[in-house]
Amino acid sequence: MRFKILFLFLIVGFTAFGQKDIVIGKTITFHSKIQNEDRLLDIHLPKNYENSQKTYPVMYLLDSYYKFDKAVGTLNSLVLNELIPDMIIIGIRNTRRNRDLTPGTEILDDANKKRLPNAGGADAFTDFLGKELIPYVNKNYRAAPYKIIVGHSLGGLFNVYTFFKDPELFDAYLTISPSLWYENPILKKELGEVLKDHQDIHSKFYMSIANEGGTMLGNTYILTGKFTSYIKEHNDVDLQFRFDPMFEYTHGTVSYPSIYNGLKFIFADLQYEVPRSKEEILAKGGPQKVMEEIESYYSGLSEKYGFELSSENAMTDLGFALMKEPEFLDAAVEAFKYNTEHYPDSFDAYSTLGMAYEKKGEVEKARRNYERALELVKATGDPEWEFYQTDLDNLNAKE
Repeated sequence: MRFKILFLFLIVGFTAFGQKDIVIGKTITFHSKIQNEDRLLDIHLPKNYENSQKTYPVMYLLDSYYKFDKAVGTLNSLVLNELIPDMIIIGIRNTRRNRDLTPGTEILDDANKKRLPNAGGADAFTDFLGKELIPYVNKNYRAAPYKIIVGHSLGGLFNVYTFFKDPELFDAYLTISPSLWYENPILKKELGEVLKDHQDIHSKFYMSIANEGGTMLGNTYILTGKFTSYIKEHNDVDLQFRFDPMFEYTHGTVSYPSIYNGLKFIFADLQYEVPRSKEEILAKGGPQKVMEEIESYYSGLSEKYGFELSSENAMTDLGFALMKEPEFLDAAVEAFKYNTEHYPDSFDAYSTLGMAYEKKGEVEKARRNYERALELVKATGDPEWEFYQTDLDNLNAKE
């Protein structure tokens, strides 16, 4: 297998002495034996990929030529706001889009057969994904088992077709305004028939629709009905579905909000509901019990998804809730200390522990943690380092 590395970058600034580039990914040429052609892949790796040994979920992005920058930007925004885990993006550029993203034409009407003369190659494209591309990614990148496919328009049609044909090829299907005007026998199946041999499936299916009309809109509602009816009748099957009408968007503008909403839906269970009041904390058995519950919750999620999921944010929220109650101040220290022990590269972990020690009046311990937080945040280049400097300065000014 041969590949040639090209670099995909965004130039963001110039000075009199040079320029600074922000690199969002690279492009490689991948030869497919199944399709007997070279394919361009756009690769985005997490920010700290080179400095860690973590594995990451993988997003397989169809129509990458149009969608790669949007997907990377959306991902980074959601990760920054701690709503989803970071991930690898494998953007697949098109060679023959109408061929690869469309199923067989046996019941397609003559007008669309004439409009799409090369249609019908979805099975070969699925083989390329499952037998060549996914194994290549698993071998060459630290890919966790969890896989998401993102498809819009004909790419959305491909998502639906792939789920109906091989629902366990991906763990989550992010489907954007699918071209369900396209007729194919497999798409007419009921979900009971599709999933009869997949009762142990663990899958999520998100589908949005823009201000479409006609058969495309009608078939989207029919598909929604199939999912909702099946889930209602089979509550023992781990299949989650969300239909997201976005009639305020056009077919061309619906991708960005759909990727944003779809990823939030897929990883919604990452947000643990932390008890905020003294009464809520005591109802769960007290601070130590809540800490144990948080640790157990994220340990279970990590096992479910197949990669490590951080409990830092939930433990931080608990620590702040505990700090509001004088009798829970020692427990707040323990919650924040848990984060410094499990996430030693996190400047927020040390900063919050410093706050708890300062509130307890343990000035030297507070100072050491503020200093460590400041050291870590400056090393990242985060422009908000001044807040951490202010915490330290204010502490020193009290003496």
